[in-house]
Amino acid sequence: MNKKLTDLSKNRIKELTKLKQKNYRLQKKLVVVEGLRTLEQIKFYGIKPIEQYLLEGMQAIWENVPTYYLNEGDMHRICDSEHPSGLAALFPIPQAQKFNFNNAFYLDKVSDPGNLGSIFRIAAAFSLDTLLLSPECVEVSSPKVIRSSCGSVYKVPFQQINISELKALQSRIVLADAHKGQELTKFKLKPEEKLIIVFGSEAQGISSEISSLTDEALHIKISSAIESLNVSISAAIIAYHLFIQKSTNQLTK
Repeated sequence: MNKKLTDLSKNRIKELTKLKQKNYRLQKKLVVVEGLRTLEQIKFYGIKPIEQYLLEGMQAIWENVPTYYLNEGDMHRICDSEHPSGLAALFPIPQAQKFNFNNAFYLDKVSDPGNLGSIFRIAAAFSLDTLLLSPECVEVSSPKVIRSSCGSVYKVPFQQINISELKALQSRIVLADAHKGQELTKFKLKPEEKLIIVFGSEAQGISSEISSLTDEALHIKISSAIESLNVSISAAIIAYHLFIQKSTNQLTK
């Protein structure tokens, strides 16, 4: 059982509040994560926080973790959302990992936290091997990214690499395009190959430098009622297509 600890000092609250700032968060390598579903999913991954913070009356998620009960004002100070749920915890920031892959996504300058977090969640759902991020992508340890990912930034291997490093992987690179290239339903995985599908930013699309690496592209067929799909929706559809192909191939072996 968790024991109710003494209130956090004002200085400690200030320290936790400063973790909402990107530079301070990266310096300390710590982040406050909030929300019941996200915290429960992180627990499911077997990850334990350094501390957990609750409003009075809330149920602790972890046992044998230092637990502090905060008032609403202090909870609001340490959390970055407009309406904190009343449950939060302190974690080390997600760390890039060495990767080995057959199928990966490369995200080129994806700057929206919600989109990046959603793509991490998609990668976890459809067993994508890794996510490769351009240096201009939004920070993975942003609390908004972590919430949008439902904690899967702690599950899915990721690495930040530049264009030269991407080229050096000597993989089959395919561009996810709004209209060009092969239609997705006709796109087939090739046995024993390393495949990287590239997704561009919300505003700029795929950079010309990356586009110059390959002539191969694919697109998702949609109606004429809309010009294109959101990058995270496109990623979900393509990830599902790859997942079904891999599952089918395993069943037929």
